[in-house]
Amino acid sequence: MNLILSLALQVMITSPGLSPQPLSRLPADLQPLIKALISKGFKVLIALPPIRGSYGSFQSKNKTLWISPVTFPLGIARQTFLHEAVHAIQSCPSGKLTPVGWNVSLTPVVEREIRAILLKSYHHANRKLEQEAFFLQGQKNAPSILIQSLKQRCI
Repeated sequence: MNLILSLALQVMITSPGLSPQPLSRLPADLQPLIKALISKGFKVLIALPPIRGSYGSFQSKNKTLWISPVTFPLGIARQTFLHEAVHAIQSCPSGKLTPVGWNVSLTPVVEREIRAILLKSYHHANRKLEQEAFFLQGQKNAPSILIQSLKQRCI
């Protein structure tokens, strides 16, 4: 385990009451997406997710996205936020997560990596949802794609 991850995990373990941090910690190009999510009734928090040990979480029942503070020193805050934003959009309009239907086209190497993560860590019924989230989190134009999908699905 690298030193940054080790230290970050120690912070998570020793600081369970860590208060939420400002959303301005996320990159400037994500701010319009954050505002769009909030305008549709979602809450976005930089705070420890309710699922212990996770980098992010989305709960449709209370429309809340959590991004763990540990994602910043690990350099994965952007990807984590985008991943959870996909799940928020997948929850529209019914509150039940359903695939958006993006044409997910990946290189074989990336596809194998995602498939390995999904097989190891996710229930088979959630694979399509997670595939979309993993795909979008790596796209440079993800914020604009997500804002457009948010406008279409989250009325």
